[in-house]
Amino acid sequence: MKLYDECFDGVAKILNTFPVTKLEIKSVSEWKNSDKNQIVFQSDTAYELGGGTLPAVSSVAFTDKSDYVRDDEILLIGNDLSNIKKNTPFARIALIRVNEDEMGTGEKLYQTIRKIEYARYHINPDGYMMRISAFTHREAARVSKKALKGGLSFAHIGSFFIDEYKKQPQVEAVKLLFVTAPDFPYDELEAIMKKSESITTALDHIMKDIKMDCQTCSLKTVCEEVEALCEKDFNGD
Repeated sequence: MKLYDECFDGVAKILNTFPVTKLEIKSVSEWKNSDKNQIVFQSDTAYELGGGTLPAVSSVAFTDKSDYVRDDEILLIGNDLSNIKKNTPFARIALIRVNEDEMGTGEKLYQTIRKIEYARYHINPDGYMMRISAFTHREAARVSKKALKGGLSFAHIGSFFIDEYKKQPQVEAVKLLFVTAPDFPYDELEAIMKKSESITTALDHIMKDIKMDCQTCSLKTVCEEVEALCEKDFNGD
């Protein structure tokens, strides 16, 4: 599954230039997760991650290569929740290793990818209110004072994400990256991960065989790349 290799290589290149902390994967029973969207009122807000005009990058990419994602991991660049004192830029990237045979092809592949992505809508940790824009792919979060006093950390948040992603039978391992460092190149990371979303969207265009004016479509180049990569995967190259 070569579709997202460029995204994995781009993220790895950035990670090599910043100190990365590996966090413990916790039992999801250690923190309450609601079945409804969390509401954190302004009066109980300690700060926001990616709020307002601050960067709030969120994306996902898929591979079947253990060289890219060997085991479940939670990685952090910057401060953990307890050490953040004010609104800060934010990124959350999920790099997911899947069983390619279980992903399917054609429309099934596209639907499986989207189903795995939408796992994030089932994650509602107590005191952590996510504000997700499916249109802009921003993912900001509001963190409550009470949750911080109770010890909420990215280890808890990341563990919920990994647990939810792995409820899908196609998912074998998840590398989850959180970033709060103020000097991080969020625009560079966003550009890399926008390519991931373009690839997924191009899959939908191709598989639905939509009649389009390809000469004027912004996805023309990406569609051509995806078609070529799908052909290589199908032929076993």
